[in-house]
Amino acid sequence: MTDAASVLVYEFITAGGLTGSPDADDASLLAQGAAMRNAMLEDLAAIPGLAVACATSPADELPASAGNVVRVRPITGEAPVDFLRRISPQFDRVWVVAPESGGTLGRLQAAVGPQRWLGADADAIRVASSKRATRRRLAAFGVAVPCDSDRPLAPHTAWVVKPDDGIGAQCVRLHDELTEAWRDFAGRLGRGQAATLEAWVEGTAMSLSVLSGANGVEVLSLNRQAIEVDDRGHVAYRGVEHQSACAGSDLHDLAQQVQLAIPGLSGYWGIDLVLREQRRPVVVEVNPRLTCAYAGLSARLGRNIAAELLAGPRSEPTAAAERHPESGIVGG
Repeated sequence: MTDAASVLVYEFITAGGLTGSPDADDASLLAQGAAMRNAMLEDLAAIPGLAVACATSPADELPASAGNVVRVRPITGEAPVDFLRRISPQFDRVWVVAPESGGTLGRLQAAVGPQRWLGADADAIRVASSKRATRRRLAAFGVAVPCDSDRPLAPHTAWVVKPDDGIGAQCVRLHDELTEAWRDFAGRLGRGQAATLEAWVEGTAMSLSVLSGANGVEVLSLNRQAIEVDDRGHVAYRGVEHQSACAGSDLHDLAQQVQLAIPGLSGYWGIDLVLREQRRPVVVEVNPRLTCAYAGLSARLGRNIAAELLAGPRSEPTAAAERHPESGIVGG
């Protein structure tokens, strides 16, 4: 059972968080956001006695199954942080999905506050919001990660340059030569963009849907990611396909390793990784929030994941990870 009588759902894109940004009209981002938001609402609406509200933009439409969901909207011109700071005290729990880029997810977490926040704590969001910081933290705990240009451990035929705090495959570029990659990397830094350069890992792009709760760490689903690279090296994300609800023991062990490295991960979170034959999986990034793979997950598993999240322990800010060195790179 849950001690929450009311929950606010705030999905950044469908709530109008991108208004005025270059990505505001990105149909694929909007579709991904709506799919996650609708899945959240469907699960929450099935919980008896729970009052559910959802932040929407004026043009946004909720699914028919959300008939009893109360719509709430920001005041004209109100920033997402100010909106959540104002409205969060009206609810027992607040469930936010937002990009880590530009520190957005971290600022929204601070606006809501840890007592109402449903998900990873501030430290986990801070680490996972930086691909470089994530690599170093995971490597310190023995997790295989892509080697980077600071310390290449083996010859690689391709390198990737991408935003250090990006989501999906936005602005990700694959280069055949390290010199070309350095040129791209330096150019981004010169334009004031946070960027990272790492080795391209050959294998199958996958993700894990993970649940951290009172019973420990559980891998809910193994998912295949559709990744495309065009002839100019631009990388695109084309969605996710559920592969299995029965991940092997090695992937369960991997999820536990990641949890140990970033102990503030709580509730539902995701791991993007590359599977390789006869070798350890390589973790590319950690998503400290709901991912696209959540859509339809409860129905496939025959259990209400949202209800389990609400029934789980509230996340507590932790400094445990700060005692461990963020050093060492394990090559891909």
